[in-house]
Amino acid sequence: MSFVYIVKKDLAFDIKKATKSVEENTGISLKALATKELHGHVGALFTTDNDNAHELCKKAVTEGKFDFDVFAATSFPTLKEKGEICLDMDMTSVQIEGIDEIARRLGVYDKVSEITSKAMHGGLDFAQSLTLRVAMLKDGDASVIEDVKSIMKETDGLDVLMQTVSSHNWVKGICSGGFEQLICVLDKKYSLDMVCANSLEIKDGKLTGKVDKRIVDATVKREGVLDLQQKFNVESSQIIVLGDGANDLKMIEAASLGIAYHAKPLVQQTAPFCINHSDLSAVALLLELNS
Repeated sequence: MSFVYIVKKDLAFDIKKATKSVEENTGISLKALATKELHGHVGALFTTDNDNAHELCKKAVTEGKFDFDVFAATSFPTLKEKGEICLDMDMTSVQIEGIDEIARRLGVYDKVSEITSKAMHGGLDFAQSLTLRVAMLKDGDASVIEDVKSIMKETDGLDVLMQTVSSHNWVKGICSGGFEQLICVLDKKYSLDMVCANSLEIKDGKLTGKVDKRIVDATVKREGVLDLQQKFNVESSQIIVLGDGANDLKMIEAASLGIAYHAKPLVQQTAPFCINHSDLSAVALLLELNS
């Protein structure tokens, strides 16, 4: 038996019509368990006897058959048990690429953002790309970091998701190729249990063009997810990870529910689950439906 989750950010979303579409495009039969609305979303949880439900749903999603989000798995995490959620920072937890916005204020946006885009789409080694981009910030006034903090906007639904998992004593982390100097805003607000990220080196109020710790790349991000699991003794079946870039794939694959969130094409093709028609509230809704 497998479980199937259908969701969309649209209170007029027709679950019955969507159910029929999933059945027609995958060949699986669905039996409804529960339907719920949350933060502008309508979602429903189903069971199916088809053992290939995940592969069939993933194929249909990849082919663009649906204008809503569909997950299928043999099990989903639940709020009834201890769990872990780890998110990427830039374009997943917040609606900016932090280094690009720092670069914008230092007059090197075009050069930096071009490299960022290539790296996030998988066209450049992340560590190499980060070294190149940070070097372009050399001698910039570190006060621009405060400017970027002031314009950071959370991704829709982040507050709902964080409140939902926090109320059930889940552990929370951000694993990011971005910078601790920006992530501290979310750390303070949501009392994160872990921040695994890079740190800009600053001397005499100026950016040195270097990071002052080891570079947090895809491998280190995955290690962060697993370290948090081990520290808090979380079952592997209770780990959720969300990210949008190529450097998120390793940590996405380390989760039982690894989600490409409004992600780059390579990430959507590779990740087991995708969210393209909902915000982060959809994850909170799934947890509530499954609990």
